[in-house]
Parts: sequence; C-alpha cells; structure tokens
Amino acid sequence: MMKGYLTVFLSLSLSILSGVILTLTALAIRNGQRLRMECIADISMNSALAEFEKTLHDRYGLFYVDLSYQEAQPSLQNMERRLQYYLSENIALFQNSDLWGNLALKNVVVNDVQTAADGQGGSMKNQAVQYIEDYGIHREETEILSSGDSILGTGQEDAMGAWSALMEVIAGMELPLIQNDKGEWEEVPLSNPADRAYGFTGSDVLFLVGAPIDRVPVGKILKEDYLSGRDSSDRSNLQRQKEADTGQFIAYLLEMMGNYRDGKEDGLLKYQLEYIAEGKESDYENLQAVVEKLAGIRFAVNAEAVFSDSDLVSEAAGLAEGLQAVSLNPAFLKPVTESILYACAYLEALSEVKVLLEGGSVSLRKESWVIRPAIIAEAEIQGGQNVSSGISYEQYLAGMISALPEKERNYRAMDIMEMDIRMLTGNTGFAMDCCVERFRAQIQAAGSVRGNYLIDRTYGYY
Repeated sequence: MMKGYLTVFLSLSLSILSGVILTLTALAIRNGQRLRMECIADISMNSALAEFEKTLHDRYGLFYVDLSYQEAQPSLQNMERRLQYYLSENIALFQNSDLWGNLALKNVVVNDVQTAADGQGGSMKNQAVQYIEDYGIHREETEILSSGDSILGTGQEDAMGAWSALMEVIAGMELPLIQNDKGEWEEVPLSNPADRAYGFTGSDVLFLVGAPIDRVPVGKILKEDYLSGRDSSDRSNLQRQKEADTGQFIAYLLEMMGNYRDGKEDGLLKYQLEYIAEGKESDYENLQAVVEKLAGIRFAVNAEAVFSDSDLVSEAAGLAEGLQAVSLNPAFLKPVTESILYACAYLEALSEVKVLLEGGSVSLRKESWVIRPAIIAEAEIQGGQNVSSGISYEQYLAGMISALPEKERNYRAMDIMEMDIRMLTGNTGFAMDCCVERFRAQIQAAGSVRGNYLIDRTYGYY
C-alpha cells in the first residue's frame, strides 16, 4: 500500500518538476534571444553610423550620415532601409545554427534624428569645436576676441553722418562776394580741400584702395539653394545642451575656410569667410561689403582721434585760413577746419584698409598719421603704416563673424559646407539639415518561443 502512494507522489512531483524546468528553459531562451537581439541592434546601429559622409569628414573633420546616401532626395526612409539591412544580415548569421531558437525581424522605425542644423546649428558647432580641441589647433587671430578690446569699435555711422551733416552746413552757408575787374560782384568759391575726399565716400572702396579687382573670382550662388535660404527648423528632441565656445568655433572657420588673403581654390566661393561675414551671393559683393565695413570702422577710430591731435588741428586751421573765402568770411573757419580733419581721417582709413588687404596690420587705436592736411586736396590713397603688433585683416574678419547672431553665423558656415560637398561629390541633394549626428530607432523582432521584443535605442557620434 505504501509503495502505491509513493509511486503516485513521485509521478505528480515529476510532472510539476518537469513543468518548472520547461518554464525556466523557456524564460532562459527568451532572455537569451532578447540579449542577442539587443546586441544585434547595437551592432547594426553602429554600422549605420559607420556610413558617414566621407567627403564632409575629409574636408571639415565632421561626422554625419548623409540621408541622401548619394541619391537625389534625402529622407529618413533611406536610413531605415540601411538599418534594416544591417539588422537582417546580423540576424541571419545565427539562423538555423542556434540551439536556442531563431529571431525574425518585424519592423524598423527611425523616429527621431538630430541633424547638423538643429539647435540653430549647435550640433555642427559642437563638432567643429571638438575638432579644434582634439587636434590642439590654436589661431592667434581669435585672441583679440577674448581680450575685452572691441576691434570693430562703435559709431561708424555716427562719424560718417557727422561729416555729411557738416558738409551740408558748409554747402548751405552764403559765400562772400568780391568785385571783379568789371566792377561786378561775384561769389568767391570756397575751394574746400576736403571736397574731393568727401566725394570718394560714394565710390567703390575696392577701387579706391587699389585692390586687384580683375583677379577677384566671379563665382556666384543663389542663396535659396542653401541652408540659410531654406526654411529649416529644429526637428529633434535629441539635442545636447552643451554650449561650445564661439572663439574656438571661429578658430575652426579660420582653419578650414578661405578668405581674400588665402582663397579656397577648389571652393564654389573662394572668399568663404567674407561670405560668412556678409552673406551676399558673390565673392566680389562679399569682399566689397567687408572692405566698406573696414573703411567705416577705421574712419570712426580716426575721426575720434583726429580732433585730439593738436598738431593736425593746427595744420588744418592754417590750411583753412589760407582760403580766400574763409579770410573774407571767418564764419567758415571752424566748419572748414573740421571738414579737413574728417577728410584726413577718411583718407587715413583708406590707406589703412590698403595695408590690411596687402597682409599688413594696423593699430587698434590711432597713434600716428600718414595723411596730413597739406596733402588732402590731392586725395591720393597712400600706403599706410604697417604695425607689427597691430590688427590684421583676418582678425577683423574674425571680429565681424563673432558679432553675428548665432544662427546666422552657423547657418552661413553650413552654406559653405553644402557648396563644397555638392561640388566635390556631384551630389546635388546634399543638405546639412539632412545630415544626422544622432538617431533614435525602434526595432521590433519575434523569437521562437512566443517572444516579442521591442528595442528602443539612441545612438550618435558624440
């Protein structure tokens, strides 16, 4: 009787134990398949990132996946297809050879990406600064940006406006009369030495400073073809909050892009830094705008200094007193003297711009003068003083770029990148706002033991 009870007990126990073992085995298989699927997802997403745009990396040191994949139209579907390919290939490596069952890929969705243009171009800027830090690149041109000295100055419009207003006052004054040999009264011309210099203010500054206009590249673009001319807005929730240093970013631009002093010969635009500073559609227009701005900056500096130089004031007054109209009407003395000083400041500014374009440097604050009142009637643009420890053309460019709003600066830099990559690769669909740094994917797979797996991963270069 006891033997019968024991047999029934063992039979029931064995059934329960077998069920427990089978349940644990099924759980182990599921967990193993999940782990295997997670590893496959990690490997496949890294493989997708390995397909970065090589020309962009070689040219600018940036890591991005181009969603066009050398095709005409960039899209997330292109990235999904590439990720699906890698997932399928990695899953196939284990099919029919795994004791723990097979996996089947059900669905792949790339539902969020961070592009170079997201965060007002912050993604691109962060990578650019990372490049500068990794390679230990230092550009002396950017040192002035953190020194507290403003190389752009202030009051350019005020200085030119004050000179224009002064010349209008002089033009409105009544000229003295003198009796000629026939006994007729006629006006005595003022013959203001500053008139010719003032007439230069409406001329092309490039021509005035003797820039080799015939050698300026003729490249021209359409702004709407590039990022800053498109309606591009943030599309991602994956943005990083790190704030890159603007000075180091400008060092990156100086390192990577061309300018008037060192044009990028294989670029669509050769004067790329001038484009970032001014955003116009041709090298000539950008250089012209930069040079006009330089002339305005230097004129404001000189106009502030010229009235404090007692020698110049004395020379200008003496020159004004020698004019017949001034001697007949002393009311002209003060405004004419001031107009002569403004003319000195402007011609000096043009001579300084000439020095900058030729690769020299000028003093941040005016200390000595090349143009004197006695020679302003000739209105010749002479070569200015090259100061060894002064401010260079590239430093002024860096200052102009630094003064731009963040988005404008970053987007124009990416305009240049788009121009270069399209021209070098022939891929007209290349767009920086379709270049991916980080992406999020949801991957669905099924296992052989009623296992359904949803893998949600975010991967990126940084």
